[in-house]
Amino acid sequence: MDHPPAGPFGGGECRCTGIRFCQHCIDSDRAQSIVRRHVSLANASDVVLRQYTDQRMSSCSFACVGPSLLSMCCACRTVFETAGGVLKCCGDHKGFIARTDIELSGLTIQPGFVSPNEEEYLVAFFDNPAPFAAWKVSQSGRRKQEYGPKANFKKRKLKVGDFRALPHQMKTTLDRVRSFVAEQTMREYCIVEVSVLEYTAECSCLDPHIDDTWLWGDRIGGLNLLDDVTLTFVSADEVAVTVFVPRGAFFLLTGVSRYEWMHGIRREDVKNRRVSVTFREFADNLVVDQEILKTIVMSATTFI
Repeated sequence: MDHPPAGPFGGGECRCTGIRFCQHCIDSDRAQSIVRRHVSLANASDVVLRQYTDQRMSSCSFACVGPSLLSMCCACRTVFETAGGVLKCCGDHKGFIARTDIELSGLTIQPGFVSPNEEEYLVAFFDNPAPFAAWKVSQSGRRKQEYGPKANFKKRKLKVGDFRALPHQMKTTLDRVRSFVAEQTMREYCIVEVSVLEYTAECSCLDPHIDDTWLWGDRIGGLNLLDDVTLTFVSADEVAVTVFVPRGAFFLLTGVSRYEWMHGIRREDVKNRRVSVTFREFADNLVVDQEILKTIVMSATTFI
């Protein structure tokens, strides 16, 4: 499949700020102060325990997280001591010690959710999404496309922006996601935002974080395209657990895995071009103008 050359920063452009960095800024004083922990950094407990307070922070740096000595087998939903190994199937943990004291419930991995042909179709659209906006440079060595409303998370303000509809190229996939999540959770899944991220081996990563709890609801869905990936889940007491997600799989975070664990992707776990598609719903107790909500929901169920 034809796609743009690997590497989102054609002219060395970089938009990293705060704790984020990529290969273009990793040698900067700012990035090196983070890598070497010469500056004060938020730790895992700050992110997990403050998410419902006015002091909420979205993420922490992997510089604050130790190695992942545990891995979860998604087939039997059990965490094992692996000394750094990543479990891909039940056969991989033969003889390993199970850690039944560690709960990572609410995480579902569904392999083979999209076929190779559907994956190729989706990625071809993302690489040429006209009349929708093309890839734009993000932080941490990534590019992004966003389909949904505009939010100011600090001020807790929401507006429709230019969100009028979703691309018809996504409709078949979105319908399947809605049905799968509704079947798994026994209630309707109303997707109001689709976020697409591109990762490459150029120092891309995803800092450990918990998706915003003011705006987004209990169920966060994700589609993994073009390459396998290892997610790292981090608890408030800095326990790190790896979870293998195969290419073409769908994953769902709810409950404990959504609110009590951060999730992220280490730089060393991005080896090839990868595209992730994240699906979000509104929080049940969201207090904003009801007309704005109705307009957004209507836009999210319209396809052009």
